[in-house]
Order: sequence, then C-alpha cells, then structure tokens
Amino acid sequence: METTLIQQTRLCRLVFACILGSLLYALFSHTLLHQLQGPVLKYPYADPSYWVLVLTGIPSFLAGHYGAALAFDVCLLGSCVLVLVFPERRWLVVVFFVLYSVYFFTYNIYGNWHTGSKAGVLVAPVPFMTRDKRRFGMLWEGLRYFTLFIYTDAFLWKLFRVSWLHADQGVLIVRENLAAYLYHHPSTLQARCYYWFLAHPQLVNWLFRLGWIAEGIFIVGFFTRKYDKLLLVLSLLLPFGFFFFADAFFFELYVLCLTLVDWKPRHSDRSPIAAVL
Repeated sequence: METTLIQQTRLCRLVFACILGSLLYALFSHTLLHQLQGPVLKYPYADPSYWVLVLTGIPSFLAGHYGAALAFDVCLLGSCVLVLVFPERRWLVVVFFVLYSVYFFTYNIYGNWHTGSKAGVLVAPVPFMTRDKRRFGMLWEGLRYFTLFIYTDAFLWKLFRVSWLHADQGVLIVRENLAAYLYHHPSTLQARCYYWFLAHPQLVNWLFRLGWIAEGIFIVGFFTRKYDKLLLVLSLLLPFGFFFFADAFFFELYVLCLTLVDWKPRHSDRSPIAAVL
C-alpha cells in the first residue's frame, strides 16, 4: 500500500491529534507520572520487557522525584505537539515514541495493573518513523492486523473460557464492575440507567453475547478488506460498550480505528482522511 508524502503527513497529524487527546485525558484524570503521588509498589509481573526497564532504574527515579517526573511529562506532551506542527520530522516521532514507551511501562508498573488500552497509542507512531512509502504501507498494514488481533483475541478468550455459555454473564459483569459506582452515586442519571438494565437481566445478557459476536466478526478482516467499514463501526461501538457496561476505559484504542479507514486515493490524490483534514 503506497501513499504520497502529503497523505502520510495528513495521516500523521490525525493520528497525533488522537494521541494528544489521550494525553490530555491522562493529564485531567491525574494519571501522568508527576501526578502518581510517588508510588513505591512495583508490578513488573513476569514480563521481561518490564523487568528490563525496572533494572535500568528509570521508573524508580521518575516515581521518586517529582521535578524529574514533571519535566518528563512536559517533554512527553511537548513532543506530541511538535509532531503535530512538524509531522515531516521523523526524529520527533522517534523521540515521542521513546518517551511514551517509558510512560507506558512506568504507568503500568506502578499502577499495579498492566493495562492494554494504552497499547494503541504506543504502537500508532511506529509507521511514521519512516519516509519510505513501501515501508510505511507495510507498517500501517501491520497496525491494521494488530487492531484485528485485539478484538479477535478478546473473542477467542471468551470462547475458550466458555464464559459466553454462562446464562448471567452479562449481568454479573455489570454488578461486579459497577457496584462501587452505584453505591457512591445512586441518584445520578447514569445510575438510574444501570438500575433499569439490572431490572432487565435478559437484555443485558443478550447485549453481552452480541458484543462477543461483534468481536468475533473481526476475524473476517484477516482475509478481506471488503467489510472494513463494518469493522470500523464496530471498533467505534465496542469501547463505548466496554466503558458503559463494564467500567473499562479502552478509548485509547480509538486511534487504531484509523487503520480500518480506506484512505487510499481513488480518482485523485485526495483520500477520505485528506478530505476531512
């Protein structure tokens, strides 16, 4: 899949605009490194990549020095903004990727939970590190397959664990993940929505099964691009469903939805994304 330099530049700006939105959310939700309140408990688990970074001492240094963490976060946000302004500077993309990698691993190490939602932001900059059109096309295609894998893997996980056969799986997910919210905010409009759904358990269970089937549809994308528009719609709906029914925030995966857009030129040099920009 080949593209022009102008198309790559426009696509780069669109991707990094999504990434900047993710970073701003992290800022306002107090989850940047300087906002973690000096955590001390580590959770590298059995992942070699986490242990390599832990052994360098970088996470401990950033977590234990507020000034260093603040400077790091400023550089992280600044590099993202600079890529938006100068998308043709490949070295800026590399700098951002390195900084975000440190943030990604450090956040997960001290968050005591290896969240996968930020993986979309982690890998999205990779294709923009090269100027070669053919290499860019291959890397962007690889991101598309990675997006397909995420949802296919979720489908297979539920399939082999046979959780989809549990009659009340959907209701149990809502009860377990939203019990705290319902306890602390029982009078909100959102809470009243949850109470209504819990009063109709069969509807919740069928929505869970429909979501599981929607994840399975992504398998088709490995064999054809014919249904990418459908997959794009599903990739927009599923994170919202995860958030509403399971209190699982996966909106950082939205940046990967761009890989399902047909942005190749047809009768001119303008692509659908270029038309938007």
